[in-house]
Amino acid sequence: MTNLANRDYSRSRAVLMGTWDYRDFDDVPAVGRSYHRMRELLQDPVCGSWPRDSIKLLNNRPTLGTTHVELIETFLQATDVALFYYVGHGIYDHRERLCLAVGDTRTDPNFTAATGLSFEAVRDAFRASRAAVKIAVLDCCYAGLATEEYGRLSATRLPPVSGAYVLMSSSAFEASWHETEEVIGAQTYFTKALVRTVQEGIPGGPAGLTFDHIFGVVADQLVEDGRPEPGRRIEDHAAGWVFARNNAPDAPPEPGADPDTVFHEAYRRETKEGVERLPVIAALYRAAAEAGHAPSMNRLGQIAEGRVQARMQGVEPGPVHKAKLLEATQWYSKASEAGDPVGPLHLGQLYEEQYNDAAQAVYWYDLAARRGNGAAQERLIGLRQRIRLGIDTSREPADARSEEEPEPARPAPAAPTLSGLAAEALRQRWLANWDGSEPLATAQCLDVLLDACGGPHGEWATLDDTEQERVLVDFLALLPPRANLARTARDYYEAVGPGRLRDHAAGLLRAAQ
Repeated sequence: MTNLANRDYSRSRAVLMGTWDYRDFDDVPAVGRSYHRMRELLQDPVCGSWPRDSIKLLNNRPTLGTTHVELIETFLQATDVALFYYVGHGIYDHRERLCLAVGDTRTDPNFTAATGLSFEAVRDAFRASRAAVKIAVLDCCYAGLATEEYGRLSATRLPPVSGAYVLMSSSAFEASWHETEEVIGAQTYFTKALVRTVQEGIPGGPAGLTFDHIFGVVADQLVEDGRPEPGRRIEDHAAGWVFARNNAPDAPPEPGADPDTVFHEAYRRETKEGVERLPVIAALYRAAAEAGHAPSMNRLGQIAEGRVQARMQGVEPGPVHKAKLLEATQWYSKASEAGDPVGPLHLGQLYEEQYNDAAQAVYWYDLAARRGNGAAQERLIGLRQRIRLGIDTSREPADARSEEEPEPARPAPAAPTLSGLAAEALRQRWLANWDGSEPLATAQCLDVLLDACGGPHGEWATLDDTEQERVLVDFLALLPPRANLARTARDYYEAVGPGRLRDHAAGLLRAAQ
């Protein structure tokens, strides 16, 4: 499919014709508004922005003049697409041929063909053109007459890829309707529905909309509202020509769209929309991933793991099904092969937490760290520490340990027993180092103690929340000085004994009971 953002219209031509001021017919201001909406639509990015040089405007002509000649001259310049649009009064002549009215077109059948533009003249211009695709859009009464006779729009010798498409607002002997002037911004019903469908897009439709896609939606809307049923006629390959990008919120991206743009759109939806939109979001990520976008591969891995859905629902991720685990591994591997620093981090997490393969986890963490991933470096240091100390990487509940295990000695001498008043005074003097802020003191002590115990992924990570809280309280009871906080934390950990932090926490919990 052609990428509309980069489509070259230099070899295409569009002729837009509309008449709303007449001598023998009633004036129809709604026609003028529809004409200008169609002109604006062609120059809208949704259609790839036809350049002004590729559009011939025949607006509100008072008389026929050289219109037929200009049509032929314009379409002779087209070798890709030739598009003709007319909105206004349609009338049939004495031979029941469709004529498109200009300002002085007469209603007397003897003069209709001489004063209006016969659709046969439009066919002549199309026949002269070597354009591969030829489109006619007629918004007028009796538009169906355009296909009653001599229906082909193509030249005698067709190009290798060719086709014609005629889109008609009404049948052969049926009037087309427009809104009355009591309606603000009144327009013709057919053009209004067509432009609105293109600009809003078609939910569930493809990335690029052909006239066939658009016709189906427009026809349904008009019939449902009791308006004349439109018609169409298709030759060869014209039905496959993409006229506009699908602007619907759930439309897949156009093939060839910038993968980074697609990724950011998917991530925006992930953070703004509900979990019911996750299949559409995943489709966006997949489109970018298939174009080689590594961050999108990583998001697909997280979707497979269930992390994205859990985050959107505000819950903790559940167990990962074996097939989904394999899918996540494949996506992270692809990202890693593309040189991404995040993919191997996720692989390390999978091998550590899901496959229980510490050696593979170290390999992937190390690769991510060498690519500059700081989070992977932290995990690598912590995992290597646990391996060196012989600590099981899985978390085991504290109450599952043997009661026969000896309780370890306290790591450092406790503060001397003082009366409650004296102890509080001492504590306040200690807090003065943090401007009297207990939360600040606690946060800084936790941060330093965590690092001393191997970091967020080292031995400290083997404790559950209750155990971590109890160890922190025990450390705070020492009133560690701010100026020498890091040294005090290291001494505390050494006194506990590397590899014995969980046992120490269990002892503290038993003592508290």
